[in-house]
Amino acid sequence: MNASTYMDNSPNLNLSPTYYWDYFQYVLRYVTNHYSQLLDEQEQTFIRDFETSSFSAQCLYLRLASRKTIWFQENSLQYPEISSLEEAKTELFHMNLLERISQTEGQSIYACLNNLNKAICFDLIQVSGEKSPIAKSVSKPALLQYIVENLSEQELLMRLEMLQIGLIRPLQTTYFHFIQFLFFGSRNHDLTDFVVRDLGHRQFIDIDEADLVPYFSTREEAIQKWRISIWREWFFEKSKEENAVDEVMASWQMNMWPLAPELLELCIGSFERTLFHVARWLERQGELEMALSLYEESLAGASLERRVRLLVKLKRIDEANMWARTGLELITNPKERHFFEDYLWKQASKKQVKQVTASLKEAEKLAISKDWKEQVEEGVVDYFRNQGYYAAFTENRVWKNMMGLWFWDLIFHQTKTGFHHPFQYAPSHYARENFALDLQDEFKNLLVLLEDVTSWLALLQQNAARNQGKMNPLVDWQNLDFDLIQRLVQVIPPAALTEVVTYMWQNLATHSKGFPDLFIQKGDEYAFVEVKSPNDHLSAIQFFWHDFFRKQNISIRLIRVEWI
Repeated sequence: MNASTYMDNSPNLNLSPTYYWDYFQYVLRYVTNHYSQLLDEQEQTFIRDFETSSFSAQCLYLRLASRKTIWFQENSLQYPEISSLEEAKTELFHMNLLERISQTEGQSIYACLNNLNKAICFDLIQVSGEKSPIAKSVSKPALLQYIVENLSEQELLMRLEMLQIGLIRPLQTTYFHFIQFLFFGSRNHDLTDFVVRDLGHRQFIDIDEADLVPYFSTREEAIQKWRISIWREWFFEKSKEENAVDEVMASWQMNMWPLAPELLELCIGSFERTLFHVARWLERQGELEMALSLYEESLAGASLERRVRLLVKLKRIDEANMWARTGLELITNPKERHFFEDYLWKQASKKQVKQVTASLKEAEKLAISKDWKEQVEEGVVDYFRNQGYYAAFTENRVWKNMMGLWFWDLIFHQTKTGFHHPFQYAPSHYARENFALDLQDEFKNLLVLLEDVTSWLALLQQNAARNQGKMNPLVDWQNLDFDLIQRLVQVIPPAALTEVVTYMWQNLATHSKGFPDLFIQKGDEYAFVEVKSPNDHLSAIQFFWHDFFRKQNISIRLIRVEWI
């Protein structure tokens, strides 16, 4: 839902009547203060024109430009904070920030059809005194197709005028969206984030505006990431169409591939992810060689893995082996390395059995009622509770909650260098390798607190009370269970717990998931339990943590359920 949808559909919110104007003023002030040297002449002119327009004109423009709708019916516009809608429209027309459909040159007239309801579209094809050319029951897509095929754009304009349907659209919206892009550093955020925060749906740590730092250092960085983001959005829409492969690849070659040789460091990740999305889509389209040609242009771990898998599928085993060895040499991410290690192990094994598969074959069997088929883990919890065990769901949540509260101050340590806008759930460099390295001493100091469990637990509870509800990349407030956390630290040897937590901290981006499903305890006996249904599989990251727990003498059980 975009910002204007909240504006239009939530009249009773406890917000200023012009809260969206206030939000954009905040964004605009930040951008002009920090990015004035990055803006080109047209962008600066847009800002000056907007700032010199009347308050009513600014409000109307923001109302329209914030919507994903292209064309708006003039007679349906009504905003209580705009005293004179006609004056505001006239001013925006004069400033070239608004246009009527009869004046448009840069937009297909047919595009307005998506913004008209079915009844109006049906009226557009009626001719006085003649029978309707198609039935009224026809679907809207079919109705629109009929209009496009049977009415020229000029005829469509004439019929809109006959029906007295005036359509307008905001202009220069690219500048409007680019300003927000500079503020957030991403196309995934907009003014909606302010609304969601102020409604109380999300809480963030408080960052002073003066402590926010620009995301982009140069205009080249901003333009490269903007171009990648815009193209990726186009691709996601185009990929939904049938027979789009040729058009997508032609656009990739024309718009994306020329960026590759000159990519700046800030933009490499966006480009690599986009390349991966396109190649995976090509695989699903059956274009394996084409997908492979894209993967061959990337040395990212995910692309290297797909390259190996595709080469195997194409029966080019020697090439697959070579690139698996290359992946093992180049990739440092433990989760991604595991694929290459496991693949090469499989190739070397005469039985060709995966490590994770071998582990699952050795799992203990547990027979429970087939009534639990839709709730397998709940069925295992029920079994152990009937056996007198304490049993609780843990998976990732208990470990992440414990980490998030324990190291809260470290996660948000860089409030003056790692925050670019007030809606980040963590500093921008959170989970990067140097994030953990830069805070090693502080991490070790907090780690020592585990020697006194009472003081350690008090710290967690204190951080929970102080920051209740605030966004944290690790904390799941709805599933925070201090009783469960306390049970864990009572039975896990401190040295073992320290090893798990240290590894998590050093590999937050990849290893804050994959933990066993359950925790069971009866007296001094305890175990973490991974539950698998008869047809379920063990993932590489799950296998990793099982192996890690065993090496630390943390009790781990892998259970394969059988139905009775």
